[in-house]
Amino acid sequence: MTRRAKHWRALLREQEWSGLTQAAFCRQRRINSGTFAWWKRKLRADAGTESAGSGAGSRRGPSRTDPLRFMEVAVVGAGRERYEIVLPGGRVVRVPADFDPANVARLIRAVESAC
Repeated sequence: MTRRAKHWRALLREQEWSGLTQAAFCRQRRINSGTFAWWKRKLRADAGTESAGSGAGSRRGPSRTDPLRFMEVAVVGAGRERYEIVLPGGRVVRVPADFDPANVARLIRAVESAC
């Protein structure tokens, strides 16, 4: 993914978490709403293409031999305590901060096994 695409993906996530409408978020950030909408469509289409690949050699998730990696976590939107877990392939799981860790683990296993 390009640097620009990563930037727009982060903005899209931030807008979702903000609780603002797309129009209000764009006004607040002084972002062209047409450009925002274009990137939203493009990144969703790209994510659909990536997850649709099921031919030989396509990768459906981490193997048991993949090394564990640390991921930066940022708190966005005070008062809306929840976590966002980004899985391989761009799938995202959002859970409230008080969500039971055992249930989160089961949810992630279920999402990964379904893909």
